[in-house]
Amino acid sequence: MSAPPDRLHTIAPTDPFLPTLARGLVDRLGDAGPEALADATILLPTRRAGRGLAAALRAELGVEALLLPRVRALGDVDPD
Repeated sequence: MSAPPDRLHTIAPTDPFLPTLARGLVDRLGDAGPEALADATILLPTRRAGRGLAAALRAELGVEALLLPRVRALGDVDPD
């Protein structure tokens, strides 16, 4: 039986967060095709960070449009 894939990753505090995250996502999921990226769920602190990740992914891949992962903003919790 093989070991389960790593599901939790960290980024060093000295690295630029969104470009490093985009590069890591492309490195881990990019070879499996665009649908693999769309199947991922990314937790970020705000919706603004989610928009920044979309821009960083487009810049990393050098494309104008792509299937984005699901991005959930932790700071946008509805109290109801």
